[in-house]
Amino acid sequence: MQAFSFSDTFAARRLPFVPNTLFLIGIMLLYPLAGAMLFSFVHDGHSLFHLDRKMLPSIRLIQACGQILVLGMPVILLAAWHMGKKNPFSLESLAFLGIRKDFNLGAAALAVGGIFLMQPLLYTITALQDVYLWPALGNAGGEVVRQRDLMDSFIRELALVRSVPEFISVTVVLAFTPAVCEELLFRGYIQQNYSVSISSGWAVLVTGCMFAFFHMSAANLIPLALLGWYIGYIYSKTGNLAVPFCVHFVNNFAALLLLLFTAGGNFPSQVQSEFLLKSSWWWIIVGGSLFLFVMVVRRIFSGQFLTRDNGEAFKR
Repeated sequence: MQAFSFSDTFAARRLPFVPNTLFLIGIMLLYPLAGAMLFSFVHDGHSLFHLDRKMLPSIRLIQACGQILVLGMPVILLAAWHMGKKNPFSLESLAFLGIRKDFNLGAAALAVGGIFLMQPLLYTITALQDVYLWPALGNAGGEVVRQRDLMDSFIRELALVRSVPEFISVTVVLAFTPAVCEELLFRGYIQQNYSVSISSGWAVLVTGCMFAFFHMSAANLIPLALLGWYIGYIYSKTGNLAVPFCVHFVNNFAALLLLLFTAGGNFPSQVQSEFLLKSSWWWIIVGGSLFLFVMVVRRIFSGQFLTRDNGEAFKR
């Protein structure tokens, strides 16, 4: 496995493989439990998937608080503990998580371009599953689709906006906060810890898989894993957590806009999938986007955006 990580001056302070994995599993188990407890406390007697629109502001607040308290803050506090700092936002603690001053706008723009070029492939995988995999699995496949549709319906309700301030709040809850907190956890902490126990390449692959499982969506497992691997690769090549954050945020924001603009669509997903898979123009788009995506990855792989010392770069 190709090792493509930058030099890590904090290697001696990072968790070994087993404690790192146990910590991540604990967070993954705690996150939905904490969300359910917060929801039950605020809206006792209501179902999470049958929402009154008056409940939406508090549900969004619960969603954001859960991300911050369970995913983001533990990582920030742990980074300070690793560095022996009382201030969790000290320069050294932030550098431990890959938060540094040397932000490369060119790297971010290139990486964001790559995430857009991935979308036709990701949608094609989803379409192939809808048309071939889930029907072939019978009742089990039907349950996967049912759970996905239930979650999609819930997200559509959360994303319902009727004003500019509400659109801003939805963007913060569904795009910005997840991008910050998940990147702190998965790339800034977990992936970097793995990098000192296994090769950097394997760290990207393992973290990407855990990232996919974290979202608890069997229907989207493969697309999420591919997304996680790409974002992890970007981090391993740039060494600055701001770059994968930008990629993650843009991906979330684009999905939110698509959700808002297609809110009135009533065609079943399988009908849409069959139409695309039978369209020659769609495969031309997929082939062209994949070609350009490979060019982007090769440009990033060239190493011109690689930071060699993630400890010193923050202090310069």
